[in-house]
Amino acid sequence: MKTTAQLPLVTIAIPLYNEGKHAEEALSSISNQDFSNLEILISDNNSSDETSAICRRFAERDPRIRYHCHAENMGVIANHKYLTRIACGKYFMFAGGHDKWSSNLVSECVHVLEHHPKAVVATGTPFWIDEDNKPLGKFTGWYDTRGLNPVSRFFTVFWGNPNPILGVFRREEMPDLRQYTYAGADLVILALLALKGETAVAPNAMFYRRQNRVPESHNARMRRYKSKESKIADTFFFKLLPLAKLPFELLRIVIQSEVSLLEKLSIFTILLPALPVRYIIGRMDSNANSVKSEPSSST
Repeated sequence: MKTTAQLPLVTIAIPLYNEGKHAEEALSSISNQDFSNLEILISDNNSSDETSAICRRFAERDPRIRYHCHAENMGVIANHKYLTRIACGKYFMFAGGHDKWSSNLVSECVHVLEHHPKAVVATGTPFWIDEDNKPLGKFTGWYDTRGLNPVSRFFTVFWGNPNPILGVFRREEMPDLRQYTYAGADLVILALLALKGETAVAPNAMFYRRQNRVPESHNARMRRYKSKESKIADTFFFKLLPLAKLPFELLRIVIQSEVSLLEKLSIFTILLPALPVRYIIGRMDSNANSVKSEPSSST
């Protein structure tokens, strides 16, 4: 068995804002990972609830935890970028302050990455849970792109779900997040990584993703992107059209990628007509899910 010094360092980055309800459970889940060589970075976006007290308590008893509370709310994206700047690990993962993980998630994902050099990100099997840890009948699926070519990997991500954004990454392959400060950036980041390498699933590791807010309609999600708390759409133009930059960024990463000219042309041929279709489907799905979550009225 390898000692801690022989294991690769894994950075777990936790951007938080008012996660007092679930922060203790989330931090316990992370602290109790069976992979020992961790640095756990917590960036508190000036929470106004008990989040700070919970984080400080964990940091006092676990030397692997570094906790920082910002003097003001930086916005969601700036908080994520701060954590990537101070990370030191060979591997890196974001963790939500309301989610949970099986104790072997990090070790299983690292094992996959160490044994599959073409993989750039490894994820556990996702399950959705509610506020009380009860399983939800919601299934967003997962994908494993090992053995696929860049075009197939790109469209697997394009039509897939964003769960792998909370997987374990090779930090050297992660893009500079300063370029990704817009709505939908998680899709662009995953598509960029798909052009570089494979996504691998560690089937015996579980990722419990908590539905901590009521499912949103498309318009409600756009309003959240424009809010002062998120600061995702923070200019006049992007407040009018929060998703306007997304298609151009997808085209940009394909142009700048190292895949062959034939593969780029293949992606463009499929992507251009697919963009409006994906937007319409995504909008319809959001609206349908928000309607399902509304309480039924009795007469």
